[in-house]
Amino acid sequence: MMLWVDHGRKLARRFAADTSGAAAIEFTFIAIVLFVLLAGIVDLVDEQTRQREVDRIAVEVAEAMGDCPDSDCVRLGIQDLIRSNGVVINQVSGAALGVAEITRVNNAIVMLQGTMTYLPTDVKNEALATLANTDIGVAVLITYNFNPPIGLFPNSDRQIRAYAVALRAKGVVTI
Repeated sequence: MMLWVDHGRKLARRFAADTSGAAAIEFTFIAIVLFVLLAGIVDLVDEQTRQREVDRIAVEVAEAMGDCPDSDCVRLGIQDLIRSNGVVINQVSGAALGVAEITRVNNAIVMLQGTMTYLPTDVKNEALATLANTDIGVAVLITYNFNPPIGLFPNSDRQIRAYAVALRAKGVVTI
């Protein structure tokens, strides 16, 4: 047993004394770690930028539709959004935009018109928090599949979602 320990110590001393190329190998190890950190930071910053853009677009579209004086204006606005979808969400190409005019009746959200057939639970909860009974509002939902620019890891695509609800008319009695 002692023979192997002595042999291991001699081998370790010989490797420690030989410094030819050691700096290059050390730099390689450090450079790999720094590159991975830099790539992760680039991906994270890009994802946060896209999330901020999607949030901004959702709020702006909801506020613009909320400023409509009547349902015809909302309908025309939705049609314009469908026609100019690429212009509205050009900062996040490949995003899907959904808009719906909604009302709150007896603590339930009712869809009046729009491009969405139903509201996801989180958007519905936001609508319930924003609208009082008989209020009419506009809900906007944007989904975007984010592909990291560097993407060191396989299957690193993520979905970015943003939604906004804006009040359009207060206390409207619908028939």
